[in-house]
Amino acid sequence: MFMRGSINRPMVTVTIPLYNNVRFIAQTIDSVLAQTFTDFELLIYDDHSTDGSFEIAASYSDRRIRLVRNPVNLGPERNWNKAIGEVRGKYVKLVCGDDILYPDCLEKQVAVFDDPLNTGLSLVCGQRTIIDPEGKPLIKKVNFVNGGRKDAVEVVRKMIRMGTNIIGEPVCGLYPAELISRISGYSAVVPYTIDLDFWLQLLRLGDLYVIDEALCAFRISNQSWSSRIGEMRYQQFLEFMELAAADKRHEVTDLDLFIGKINCAIQSMTSLMGFKLFANNNDRVVNSRVLSTPE
Repeated sequence: MFMRGSINRPMVTVTIPLYNNVRFIAQTIDSVLAQTFTDFELLIYDDHSTDGSFEIAASYSDRRIRLVRNPVNLGPERNWNKAIGEVRGKYVKLVCGDDILYPDCLEKQVAVFDDPLNTGLSLVCGQRTIIDPEGKPLIKKVNFVNGGRKDAVEVVRKMIRMGTNIIGEPVCGLYPAELISRISGYSAVVPYTIDLDFWLQLLRLGDLYVIDEALCAFRISNQSWSSRIGEMRYQQFLEFMELAAADKRHEVTDLDLFIGKINCAIQSMTSLMGFKLFANNNDRVVNSRVLSTPE
């Protein structure tokens, strides 16, 4: 096990913006507490859940956990920003209430920042596994970007050309806490790309480093926010690309945007068909269990 410093000044803050994840939140918390790197605090911001999620989180007695319950529901944007508003760690990782960290996730990401050859990084990401509600891998490793250090401008241009999220969801990233005051935080102006907008803000301040192995799992379920807005993906990603291209710092060309719009349409169609197939299969499994369960 790896531990430095004390809990009063942890090396890492893991923060969970929680809302109605009663089915998964225990798995998420357990995956954080099981990290081989133990010098962290875990902040949980419950956005006035109504399904028992808060009570599950409150049942943990680990001294590294600090649990806050919002008196009213703030919504994702305000709760996510609250979740990164009082961090004490040198580095920050935001984990949604249904995702999973693999045991060596923090250890390997902190090690990248610790390497003196890696000065000037603003974001370290691992690859991710896509899992279903039961935790079964649907895609063992999503790999749009190979491992190593990546120039920030090139990452943004590649993301625009591919028309999809090549960096990963919030659970994939670790970033320096000192950068939070230099950016504007999470913005849900384009809800589908709330995480990508945040990554772009960080990448204006430094480069990306990718660890080319799955260090976490992103869960697809009917309860996830990204799934609920999935049918708006195409229009919202187009809006995100237009906004990114308009920022001259990203050096996005007209050709990048043209190619990206084509790929975005293809990616959106594929993603929507895949999710609908998953949702239909999942509903059949749930219905089958209900019908076969004795009174």
